Amino acid sequence: MKTRQRFAAFLRRNKLFAAVLAAEAAVLLYLAAGLFGAPYKLTLTPAEFANEFADIAAVSADSGALEVYNDGAYTGEEEVTFSSAPASLAAGAYEVTMEYYSCQTPDAPTFNVQNSAGSLTFASVKVPSAVTADPLTLDDGHRSATTRLWVSTGARLDDLTATLQYGEGQLYLYGITLTEQPVYRVTRLLCFALAFAALDGLWWLLFACVGESGTARRRALRLPLALLGITLAACLPLFADRLYFGHDLGYHLQRIAAMAAELSYGQVPVRMATTTLNGYGYINPLCYCELFLTLPALLYNAWLPLRVCYQAYVFAVTLACTGLSYLCFARIAGSRRLGVLGAALYTLSSYRLVCVYFRAAVGEYTAMTFLPLVLLGVYEIYTCEKPRFAQWAPLALGMAALVQCHLISTGLTAAFLLLFCLLHLRKTLAPARLLAWAKAAALAAGLSAWFLLPFLQTAATTPLQVNGALVGKPQREGLTLMQLLNPFGPGFGGTAAGTSTDMSLTLGLPLLLGLALAAVCLWRRGRWAQPAALRSAVGCAALAAVLALQAFPWDFVESWLGAAAGKAAGTFQYPWRFLAFATLLLCLAALLALGVWRQHRPQAARAAAAALAVCCALGVGVFQMQLLGCTETTANTLSRDGTRDAGVGEYMIDGTSLYETVWAQPKPGSEELTLTGYEKRGGAAYLSVQNAGETADISVPLFNYGHYTAADTATGAAFAVASGENARVVLTIPAGYSGTIAIAWQSPAWWRGCEALSALCALGCLGYALLRRRAPQNRTAKG
Repeated sequence: MKTRQRFAAFLRRNKLFAAVLAAEAAVLLYLAAGLFGAPYKLTLTPAEFANEFADIAAVSADSGALEVYNDGAYTGEEEVTFSSAPASLAAGAYEVTMEYYSCQTPDAPTFNVQNSAGSLTFASVKVPSAVTADPLTLDDGHRSATTRLWVSTGARLDDLTATLQYGEGQLYLYGITLTEQPVYRVTRLLCFALAFAALDGLWWLLFACVGESGTARRRALRLPLALLGITLAACLPLFADRLYFGHDLGYHLQRIAAMAAELSYGQVPVRMATTTLNGYGYINPLCYCELFLTLPALLYNAWLPLRVCYQAYVFAVTLACTGLSYLCFARIAGSRRLGVLGAALYTLSSYRLVCVYFRAAVGEYTAMTFLPLVLLGVYEIYTCEKPRFAQWAPLALGMAALVQCHLISTGLTAAFLLLFCLLHLRKTLAPARLLAWAKAAALAAGLSAWFLLPFLQTAATTPLQVNGALVGKPQREGLTLMQLLNPFGPGFGGTAAGTSTDMSLTLGLPLLLGLALAAVCLWRRGRWAQPAALRSAVGCAALAAVLALQAFPWDFVESWLGAAAGKAAGTFQYPWRFLAFATLLLCLAALLALGVWRQHRPQAARAAAAALAVCCALGVGVFQMQLLGCTETTANTLSRDGTRDAGVGEYMIDGTSLYETVWAQPKPGSEELTLTGYEKRGGAAYLSVQNAGETADISVPLFNYGHYTAADTATGAAFAVASGENARVVLTIPAGYSGTIAIAWQSPAWWRGCEALSALCALGCLGYALLRRRAPQNRTAKG
């Protein structure tokens, strides 16, 4: 009762705030009321499309199709389009399904997904911004296509128009259906509630919370607000209705969409992406762990645009990076203020921003989020005589996270840790530290077992292209000193040899200044007492920077150590990946140097800290100015051809052709074997055939990675699965057979044991942390 009275009194004192709360409550009630009711459905028939090109287009006699074919009758320059009559559509998210026939080359049909006779778009003249939908390409390889369309909340849309754009060849439109997705109603309500809560909290903190208690609350929230401010500064490019194009953006958007599809099919955890490569399937999740992509995949299944899902992921990763780097640097430097400065230096570092935006290297910038945990674990182990769980757990958790987001970063980190142990061999060989290392390694392996063991088994038994004998030649991709030490990089570019087309591959102005502060400390090491970690941090950072240079003889590794070692050395592809470690270690060196300066030159230390903060802001401003000139993409959904974005295809079966995936139709091996139907549904392929002759084979457009089963849907009779041309699945159809065969991929049973092991390790860590947290409270209560 008292709480209610205080809240009522608070609203009486803040009438504007009360009015805003009332308005927000009205909006939420309106959205909550919209949760009920049948989904809205709109059907557009061929007869509803206006036809201004009667010479080449007409509605069929039964009104079942709008048929378009230009055999030379139309030679004008005007674009050939057919628009539907304006229709009303309620706010919400809709699945658009179009039944069609497309053949760009009627004289020689190819059934190629890269060929198309036309496309479909949606728009509104009265409220253009109310409709969000990407163009739907009507490729030759399929007879139906789906996409997503959104109508903004609050829009009164009564003029939705579908426009069919014709290119060349034969194009038949049979019908378009728009079906509302009720799950988006819940998603929309939750998004509004979350936005209102954030705005209300900020308003309350800045304006409504007054007096001494308000001042105390604002003081208590300075730290989280500072970390949130750093995150927002790094994420400003995300607050747009488009994405800035990065090198690997399409590949990772495909991973998110594919994972979302598999989760909707009930595949947990996701091991095989059955929709990738135009339905051929790809074991990307088995070789490139997608655990952290669960967040954007679930959001995509909640029917948010794919672009928004990716933006939410980048924001979440950046927030985690800010928080974990603060935790690391604050504990090592022994200062919250230095922890905040370290979080800014690391989160806003040039190389990290390059990975996030110019490269869109999801695996690598996610891995950079957890590198501070590894650093903290190593520091704690070597500064404690008898490391306990709290000291070595960060190392274990950090390495386990690296395994599950980027194996290349994991390998490079492991190499650095091995080198560090050798350089500090005497300390490393202390029994307590050796035990801590063993415990950390065991926990990291246990947490990663669910992914790592199936991956190792797959890599050992499947002839993947990444296992080939090709040796990398990374030296030409190395950096020059001018690139490395330039305060500001050139902006967006590629990764070719030389500097004319490169990205901002630089340490950045803040870290160069931090290096200068550390260098002065080391110069005066005879007069200024300083922590031993400062020298280690500067030395390891210098080593990482040297490894990133073109001058380092990477190409000689093969001739010195043999082809196997050369392949291992070339696996990391680009020497400038070492900038991730140089960035982390230089951040640490700068903070430790500031701590030394604060002891001997307090005023200079404060000025240096302010200069580092200003340089961070300047660096971010220059970077984002460069980003403004980059190409943008809507990326609301994924096109059918977009599923074929598999990077360089390193996880394809050796000898297979990526181009062959433009065709996704079964190939009967006999004229008497008739294909009556083929579709993929719920992650499985359904093949309908009639065999009027002798036993014959049929090649199915699925890459045979193993673990496929095939069975008759009516009787359950099993079919043997073999491999054929281009590693496609091949089934042997007996004479006289007629029916439908379901072909599905299933993970081996022993993989479930690996998942159980990782779950037990995770639950054990959580339980131990909760017990340790409750232990001081119990001791206090007893005392």
